Amino acid sequence: MLRFMSIPNKEKFVKLIEECQGSVLLHLPDCTTLDLKSNSAARQMLKLLPCEGCSLHLSFSDPYDSSAFLSYMIQAAHG
Repeated sequence: MLRFMSIPNKEKFVKLIEECQGSVLLHLPDCTTLDLKSNSAARQMLKLLPCEGCSLHLSFSDPYDSSAFLSYMIQAAHG
C-alpha cells in the first residue's frame, strides 16, 4: 500500500490510474475500498481534493503498477 500526502499534478496522477494494468484501490477511512480505475465518480472526487494535505491510501492488484506511482512522486520531488 502506498500513502500519498500530496498530488502535485492531478491530471498526470489520473492518467497513471487509467494506464494501470490492474485495479487501483483507494482505501477510505471508513474501511470501504473504491477501484479508481473502474469508478469514474471516484476519479472525479479525487480531482476535487486539495493538492496538499490529503491522505490517500492506494493499493494495486498488479504489483508492477505501484512502480509508476513511485516514479511519479520521485519526479515531482525533483521538479
